[in-house]
Amino acid sequence: MDVSRLTFMALWAINDNLDLSRLKQQLDDMQATGMTGVVFHPRNYPDTPVYMSKAYLNIVSDLILHAKSIGMSFWIYDENGWPSGTASGQVIARRPDLICEWVEWQEEAGRESKLNFYAKNAVSSLDPQATALFIEITHEGYRNGLAPEAWAYVTGFFTDEVAFLDGHSVSVKHGDIPWISRLPEMYQARFGEELLPLLPLLFIEGERSREVRVRYWELITDALIEGFYKPIQDWCAAQGKLFTGHLKGEENPFFQLSYSGSCFHVLKGLTMPAIDALERFPGNDFYPRMVHSVSVQQGRESCLVEAHGGSGWGVTPESFTNYIVWLAGHGLEQFVLHLAQFRLKSEAVHDWPPSMPLHLTWRDALPSVLDGIRSKVAELPELRSSQPELLIVTPTRGIMEHFDPRDAMVINEHNGEGVPDTVSGRLSNQFIALVQQVHATGVHYELSEERTLEEIASVDEGCITVGHRSYRKVLVANGCSWTRNTAGKTIIDRMQAAGVEVRTGEVFAASAELSEQPVANSHPAETPVQTAWAAAMPAANLFAVEFTAKEGGKLTACVEAAAFSSNPEMEVVLLDKPKELSVNGRMFVHYSCKDDRYRFSVPHSLLAEGGSLELQLELAEVDEPNPVVFIEGKFLVRSLSSYHDKDARQQMTEGPFLLSPTSDLAADDLVSAGLPFCGWPVTITKSLELGACAEQVTLQLTGINADAAQLFVDGVELGWTWGPHWQLALPNEISAGSHELVIQLIPSTFNVFGPHRHVDGDRHLTSPDQYKGVKNFADSPDAPNHTLGKAFHFVKFGISGEIMLLRQGSTTA
Repeated sequence: MDVSRLTFMALWAINDNLDLSRLKQQLDDMQATGMTGVVFHPRNYPDTPVYMSKAYLNIVSDLILHAKSIGMSFWIYDENGWPSGTASGQVIARRPDLICEWVEWQEEAGRESKLNFYAKNAVSSLDPQATALFIEITHEGYRNGLAPEAWAYVTGFFTDEVAFLDGHSVSVKHGDIPWISRLPEMYQARFGEELLPLLPLLFIEGERSREVRVRYWELITDALIEGFYKPIQDWCAAQGKLFTGHLKGEENPFFQLSYSGSCFHVLKGLTMPAIDALERFPGNDFYPRMVHSVSVQQGRESCLVEAHGGSGWGVTPESFTNYIVWLAGHGLEQFVLHLAQFRLKSEAVHDWPPSMPLHLTWRDALPSVLDGIRSKVAELPELRSSQPELLIVTPTRGIMEHFDPRDAMVINEHNGEGVPDTVSGRLSNQFIALVQQVHATGVHYELSEERTLEEIASVDEGCITVGHRSYRKVLVANGCSWTRNTAGKTIIDRMQAAGVEVRTGEVFAASAELSEQPVANSHPAETPVQTAWAAAMPAANLFAVEFTAKEGGKLTACVEAAAFSSNPEMEVVLLDKPKELSVNGRMFVHYSCKDDRYRFSVPHSLLAEGGSLELQLELAEVDEPNPVVFIEGKFLVRSLSSYHDKDARQQMTEGPFLLSPTSDLAADDLVSAGLPFCGWPVTITKSLELGACAEQVTLQLTGINADAAQLFVDGVELGWTWGPHWQLALPNEISAGSHELVIQLIPSTFNVFGPHRHVDGDRHLTSPDQYKGVKNFADSPDAPNHTLGKAFHFVKFGISGEIMLLRQGSTTA
């Protein structure tokens, strides 16, 4: 795959007052981590200066010109918050008459069933008038308000999660259907009959239910396109700007239908179609291949993914690499990393973490991680420029035929899991299984659906052409539904007559067997003479303080500390601006602000004899029940109860904790040694005896628990390494004899920001509610209703194994 096409951008959450100097510095910092651009995303923006005001646009102009000066691309996210379309509430403020409409089918025992029509004052994505006002305020606002040079540099606009109505599926929420008053007129014009008498067939089986359901869901999909996506695409095209965005609900066809009808049909109108790939681990192979297919069939330059949202603070270089390589393997090239917080307040810590790249413990390793990703991607097959072997047809229309909106109420609104065991649900699940089966064969496949083939495909001798792509083999999934032309033929009939190889629900074998990878000659790895690991205290340690809310807005906490004969240089560190803080009744008025953290120095006199530190806190600007507050200094955090393993990755303790004077650290388990909340690198050293090296020799770390490690030999940096391999090559010119090995060992960011008490600890999907202990769609179905437990969870941290030497061709067991 051509790695020159890969770009990595940050979804930059602008959640604080616009400070141009700090904004510019953060752009520089993100570029230093390997980011090539940003999507400027007002999110929880405090409206200082006012969103879309002259002062706001002047600062954004200067920021764009700075991005231009350093060569970073600059996209504009078209909303303050999400989903897109409200212009930070200005659309409904100017047009309070705008409404979202939906229809309920009411069935009651002993009463006649009936349709109920509902409306609420809100912005509807089906309403072209609302979208016209949205464009006027937002898109025209940027075009007219930015400096000409800044406007010219803007790459394009990013729109987010615009689905039926206000972005929340009334089918998933209530079992209802989306509506707009012009729909009967659209139906009459297209089909020559009235819609209203047929609406019950969307909920109950009847003679024409399949036909009416397809007509309705395809029509409401068109209403979404005409109401929102097409006006913005046309505007962007007229201004020479790209238009990208992703829908809500993409992971399977049943999920797609509930939110936007057909992703295939909506995304083909965007100049850069996109998806939202959430969580920490790869999902199914349908939705990333879907957006790639739409992109190449429509002749688009590229396709984009908003990646890693909600993957949690425990994301590692290894998991990040696996995720990005999985997406790149489906032809995705533009990566927008969710989410880079402008200011890391408590709210931002909890806001679908992580905040990457700037707030990860391993941010300094990220350039090396991205280089490693590029090396892996370079070995992947080239999808965009090569001829596909197979087209798989998605049964979108078939699922519509059997779709009862009430069945959608059981699915997970986050990722579409829990598709019901109904006819439409089974068709969707069978199709996903088919895609997974095809993917496993290594066949170069692409995807489409029934309507797209009927409307834009052409059939020639031996192949079918969909836009810019041609296929000689077509795999039709079970449940696909077709219309007939005036001659009574379906497109399947036409393909078969033209000699296209068509199969139904049966997987084609790969055109060529996957070649076996050569196996290196196996030579035993060497274990050189070496000393034991020695760990040094980091520059400082952290303890996360848990507060309890009291009446009157006060927050209280109690921290136990041993006696400190020397000053541990302890500070109370807050992420939110304080109004007042007291420790043991002593009011602290003065604080410093460094790196966006508010710092109060704790005098040694409060620590000399040990005992309880009673903290009372009131915040100045926010009502935050779970503020992120640390005690920072030169101390150890000892648990007064034992640690035990939760699993291979995590360990647990119920505490309570005691802040203690520093002492020697055991390198094999730095969590229980006193660094459970630490986010700084820990320096670990040993001496190695090396013999003469006539060939390339690689250092192999063993018995390691960390996110990453930076290695030095005799003061010379070897580079960064991370799991699963934990290897770095030694310099060829290294001499025989004794050498000092120094490792900067990087702990998990989860250990800093948690949520430590969540019953799963470091979960692959983390939502704001998990910090509150409120069960939500990001939790496992069998999670308790209150998801915060007694135990604290920490990702293991330390190194216990010996260094091994791998010469060319050697392997480790």
